[in-house]
Amino acid sequence: KERGLFRGIEDNPMVVPLCNRSKDVVEPLLRPQWEWCISRQLWWGHRIPAYFVTVSDPAVPPGEDPDGRYWVSGRNEAEAREKAAKEFGVSPDKISLQQDEDVLDTWFSSGLFPLSILGWPNQSEDLSVFYPGTLLETGHDILFFWVARMVMLGLKLTGRLPFREVYLHAIVRDAHGRKMSKSLGNVIDPLDVIYGISLQGLHDQLLNSNLDPSEVEKAKEGQKADFPAGIPECGTDALRFGLCAYTSQGRDINLDVNRILGYRHFCNKLWNATKFALRGLGKGFVP
Repeated sequence: KERGLFRGIEDNPMVVPLCNRSKDVVEPLLRPQWEWCISRQLWWGHRIPAYFVTVSDPAVPPGEDPDGRYWVSGRNEAEAREKAAKEFGVSPDKISLQQDEDVLDTWFSSGLFPLSILGWPNQSEDLSVFYPGTLLETGHDILFFWVARMVMLGLKLTGRLPFREVYLHAIVRDAHGRKMSKSLGNVIDPLDVIYGISLQGLHDQLLNSNLDPSEVEKAKEGQKADFPAGIPECGTDALRFGLCAYTSQGRDINLDVNRILGYRHFCNKLWNATKFALRGLGKGFVP
C-alpha cells in the first residue's frame, strides 16, 4: 500500500477439505516431514529385530518397557545378546531376550519388491541381469508410500535406483468417488461384473473375509445401498469397453456398474446389427 502497488482484496470461493475418516476440516500447513513410524500391530510381516533385555544379575536392576537402555537390536538373537552383554557388563549367558511382537510397516517389506523377486541378497543371475529395471507402473495414491520406499531401500542397499521411470495410472473408485474398501462394502470384483452376482452372494463374500463382525454389518448396509439387486452379468467385452471409455474422464475412475450394463446393451445391439447385415449380404460376401 505504501508503494502504491496494492490493488485490493477479493473474496474467492474455495473447497474446504474434510478428512475422509473423521470428517474434520483439514487445513494444509507447510511443515517438516515427520519420521516414518515403522512398527505395526499385525499378524503378518517382518518382525522388528529389537529385543527387550532381562539380566540375571542382582547388580543390574530390572528394566521397564519404555526404558530405551533395556532394548537392543541385532541382525539375529546372538548379535543382540552380545550387544546387551556389553551394555550391562555381564556375560552373555546372563542375558535373556524377548523379541518385540510388532512387525515392520508393510511398505518396508513391499519396498524390497524389486530386489526380493530377483533373489537378493544372493547375487543371482536374475539380479545381475534385471536389476535395475526400467519402468514401474502403479497407482498415483501410493507414490510416496511404495515408490518412494523402493527408491530409498534400493539406493541404500545397492547404491542404484530400482527404476528410471514411473507410470502413474488412474485409481478405480466406486460410483460415488470413494476409494474401494472392504469395510465400506463397495469393493467391486471384476469377475462379479463379468459373471454377475446376487446381493446375498456379495454378503457371503463379506462373511468369508477377515472383517470384524461390526464392520461386516456396516459393509452389508453399503452393499444394500449400492447394489440392491446385486450386480448384473455384463460380460468381458462390456467391462473392457467401460474401462477404456473411463480413461478419458480424468485422473480417477468412478466405476458405475449401471454404466457397464449400458455398454453390455450397446455390445448386444452391435452384435445383432452385425448379424442382420451379414445375413443380408449372403455367404459369398467378401469385404
